[in-house]
Amino acid sequence: IYVPIHIGNHWYLMIVDIWDKKLMYLDSCKSTDAAATNTRIEHMREVAKYLGVLIRSRSLWKNKEAHPPLISEFDPEEAVTGQQAPGTMDCGVWVCQWMINSHKWLDYDIEPVDESTRMRIAVQLVVGPHNPLAESVTQKAVKFWNSEMVRNYKEEALGGPMPKSPARSNSPTI
Repeated sequence: IYVPIHIGNHWYLMIVDIWDKKLMYLDSCKSTDAAATNTRIEHMREVAKYLGVLIRSRSLWKNKEAHPPLISEFDPEEAVTGQQAPGTMDCGVWVCQWMINSHKWLDYDIEPVDESTRMRIAVQLVVGPHNPLAESVTQKAVKFWNSEMVRNYKEEALGGPMPKSPARSNSPTI
């Protein structure tokens, strides 16, 4: 179970590992202050209590005789992960990366976040199947892209920028 947690201006990820009975703590901006780390872990424990109440509902289990695990008793474990670049606000992007790509890894470490990572996540959010406006956004982006490609081709062929008419806009209307 993936649980993104936001405290203050920071995102980190808790993964509830039912099989190994652990609360995995993934943080791209680990604090050097032990008190701050302990506060984050305590927040994870609080969330685990609420999750435990939710999953203990017998209506969620096919086998009504099953004994759901006590998530609140799982031990937190801090995973070894890369760290975001100093001064960046990429913690939310790191959390997205972990949730999107975790099925590909044998561990929780990922490549550092860069411009292509941000763009890939933005595109997934905009054109993913969960977005009811994805088709409309895609059509408008293609229309804009095609008109820009034609303009750029003409500029290259003529050896310089083409004058723009005041009525023409370079940005798509979404």
